[in-house]
Amino acid sequence: MEPDGPGASAGGPLRLQVPNELAALEPARLEVLEFVAAQGLSQRLLYQLELVLEEALMNRLWHAFPDGGRHLTDLQLQVLPDEVVLIFEDDGIPFDPLAVPLPDAPSVAGLGGRGLMLIRRAASACQYQRVGQRNRHTVHLARR
Repeated sequence: MEPDGPGASAGGPLRLQVPNELAALEPARLEVLEFVAAQGLSQRLLYQLELVLEEALMNRLWHAFPDGGRHLTDLQLQVLPDEVVLIFEDDGIPFDPLAVPLPDAPSVAGLGGRGLMLIRRAASACQYQRVGQRNRHTVHLARR
């Protein structure tokens, strides 16, 4: 997995294209961790970053592409003085993760939506846009 575009190692954002394949998730995670290694992120923020990354990519893997063809999720990660910003963009079916109601209480039945709940709880802010034929989900993680 190669960073996509200039600036990935020169203080700019990391840009990756992650195939909708289970085998692509671990290389993406390792690339992200390598990128943020020298950024002085707290253990809590690293945990939140990995959680959001895994949940967002898994949701796309399992739900965004019902045709089963090869698709890519464009991932952009920027470490700023006050926050870490992740932008996930894909050509999957239209889906606004912010429109999904959070589950009321934990239960064994109806496990859907738990990943979205985890993302929203970890985030200091989230946005969703449908841009042309693409979903764009932005997640902000505060550097407290």
